[in-house]
Amino acid sequence: MKRAVLVTWLATKGDPFDRVRSGGPYRDGSIPGPTLTLLTDAESPYVGTVDDIVILRQAGGMHEQVYEELVDVLRERLPTVRLHPKIWTHEDPTDHAAIHEWLRRLMPSIRRKFPERELLIHLSPGTPAMHTVWVLMAETGYIEKPYTAVQSLRPHDRRGRAAVVPLNMGLDTFFKRWRETRPASAKAQSSVRWDPRQFRSTRLKELYTEARRVAQLRVPVLILGERGTGKTTLASWIRFRSPFRNPKLDVGWPAVPCGQYTSETMRAELFGYVKGAFTGANETRPGLLARANGDTLFLDEIGDISPDLQRLLIKVLEEREYLPLGGTEPQKTTLRLLTATNLTDERLRERLAPDFLDRISAFRLIVPPLRELPEELDWLWPTTLVEAARRADVPEKYARLSAPQHQRIVAALKGHPLSGNVRDLFRVAWRFLAARNDDESPATVEGAVDYALEALSDVPGARDPLVTAFDRGRSIPIDALAAGPLNPNRTIGTFKRWFAGEVADLAKRTGRPQDNLTTVTARTLRNWRKEVAD
Repeated sequence: MKRAVLVTWLATKGDPFDRVRSGGPYRDGSIPGPTLTLLTDAESPYVGTVDDIVILRQAGGMHEQVYEELVDVLRERLPTVRLHPKIWTHEDPTDHAAIHEWLRRLMPSIRRKFPERELLIHLSPGTPAMHTVWVLMAETGYIEKPYTAVQSLRPHDRRGRAAVVPLNMGLDTFFKRWRETRPASAKAQSSVRWDPRQFRSTRLKELYTEARRVAQLRVPVLILGERGTGKTTLASWIRFRSPFRNPKLDVGWPAVPCGQYTSETMRAELFGYVKGAFTGANETRPGLLARANGDTLFLDEIGDISPDLQRLLIKVLEEREYLPLGGTEPQKTTLRLLTATNLTDERLRERLAPDFLDRISAFRLIVPPLRELPEELDWLWPTTLVEAARRADVPEKYARLSAPQHQRIVAALKGHPLSGNVRDLFRVAWRFLAARNDDESPATVEGAVDYALEALSDVPGARDPLVTAFDRGRSIPIDALAAGPLNPNRTIGTFKRWFAGEVADLAKRTGRPQDNLTTVTARTLRNWRKEVAD
């Protein structure tokens, strides 16, 4: 059983014992303050369950004094408990906005440090403003589960209640529900969610603002973006912010990845069928068009949908009716269609009929690749590492990095093209975890970081300062000289091999000879594909 983590403000008038005033002398009898009450009172259900305490406090003499006194008592009474102090540098303990902003940024890092462990959010210590912000954050979904918000009570305040009582107002709030929603195609999966509350870049903030506006209209939306950029999360955001949503379907709303079906099986999945429509149809089964009535339907990988289904879906969009397989009576459906693809506009036009493409793209939203959002890596990388450990069933202790080690990986990721976007982050995370979780010869944390970053070296342009500087229109950084004199041959050779491979692929797709597609001869292209940089 995972042990709990206590997250508490320092009580300057109550830690470690009740005081006559903040930072002043103890009252007679040394009445335990809120922290000791939760951890040691015989009536507290949390006695012996806490291994780590995150203590939030302000800077300054009085706060230093009270903290040191609390530390001394905890060392004496609970010597195995680990303390993790966090200092808030703001001067006004009644500033609700400043407290909220600090906690909003701090809590994700605490959750990453203690993944899947129950956080005990202690509401009693601190100023009334701090207490209010805790309650709002807990009730509005800003604290990631599992957690319990609790209050500790002094003996004379209990009036028949326990020493520590949970607080749950049961508010049904936006972000609480948002965390639970996902399309049916991702129901069995758990991935890194692009969290609008943590966005740093103007581009993502503007994209999600535009998506929120589009969400109000019952018109189709086409979401474009490379693989691993969060298109499915954006589709969920649009549905969740729209009136075209049945809350009962939030944990598996109607969605289908088109690339995983043949034309026949996808038609049955979408349109449903009646008993006897084909061999094996032993009963009538409604399809996703019926399930999405009054809600939203998401078709991922829309470029893989067959021409006959395109024609049938045009009828659905135009007339809001369809015919199940084997049926004779048209069925009505009022749904909102979302689609997504990682294909370029040119490739999409090759795959889809113009009439169908026009109808599904009343609005187009383009999700930028991660390499164009370097500031998002500051929160996205540590979030990915924790999720990677959860998926790989690796103990949480192996997902811990110091701040400099995190910064080193983030810096490497920022200098990488990240063609797989979030999937590249998972590749790095899994290599790190593999090195740390090795039963026979586990790597040191630094050694595991080195091993993890090797995952970036097999992609063209990976960690190449020349490519990064050229691509972003910047000067060559001085630290590029750390590995010795600059070697442009490696960069040039990488480009040649990439170009030759792309021309060969283009020739297959167009049916035209390579010589007709470029001024470079076919022989030169073959040599480039074999060429190895010095």
